[in-house]
Amino acid sequence: MKPRSIRCIKFFLALFNIIFILFGLVLMAVSVINMRERKSVPDQQSTLSRGVLSFLLTLGVGLVVTAVLGCIGALRENIKILYLHACFLIFLVTVEVIVGVGGAVLSAWVGGSSGLSVHFYKNTTVEDIEGSNQKMFWDNLQSENQCCGVEGPEDYAILDREIPASCCLRAHPLREGGARRHLHTTCLNDKSYYLKGCEEVLRQKKSFRGNIFITTVVIFVLLEIICIILALWMARSVRIERRKLQQNLQAHFES
Repeated sequence: MKPRSIRCIKFFLALFNIIFILFGLVLMAVSVINMRERKSVPDQQSTLSRGVLSFLLTLGVGLVVTAVLGCIGALRENIKILYLHACFLIFLVTVEVIVGVGGAVLSAWVGGSSGLSVHFYKNTTVEDIEGSNQKMFWDNLQSENQCCGVEGPEDYAILDREIPASCCLRAHPLREGGARRHLHTTCLNDKSYYLKGCEEVLRQKKSFRGNIFITTVVIFVLLEIICIILALWMARSVRIERRKLQQNLQAHFES
């Protein structure tokens, strides 16, 4: 009968690798869905670029393959597969840390300036089809994020433009008509429009998503490191146990 330590390591190693397989499949599915959405709507802005989505898809595939090797190595107690599984995990952890740190540095370096000001001035100055698209973009942006202007509703006052209905909670969802105009006028008179600028709101949302992403990555990397330790520990324990068994059999035959 195998020692209890090897059985415990086998259980936890298989459990962690099953979690990795599920996580990798979810990562692949999310990446594929986002890539297909970007293809169907090329002008749609996404928080993830095509390069990031490709990286996440590749990472999901690599994670699933590595986790399958880990399950096979743990269940069959194959030392070579366990070492191969540990090497793959070390490679994945190294790539994840490098990309994570590089992405954080790049985001902090480039994230100071946004293109909202350019979009805003196009929205308020251009009158052709492009201007109509920009207006639609800003109406959706302000309504969905409950914000108004770049820095605030005073941006419209600076350009001597009326605050649009998309800055008002009750007016924007309605169709064009008397009810919408009435609610829009009431919103302007009561100054009940959104007071926060879209740049601040988007910055807060980006920071919140970034914190969640960093926390998830840190927890996941720690799980991968634990899995590496378990794989190496199990390979070493199985090797020691087989040596003991071989020595006992040799001693038995010699006696």
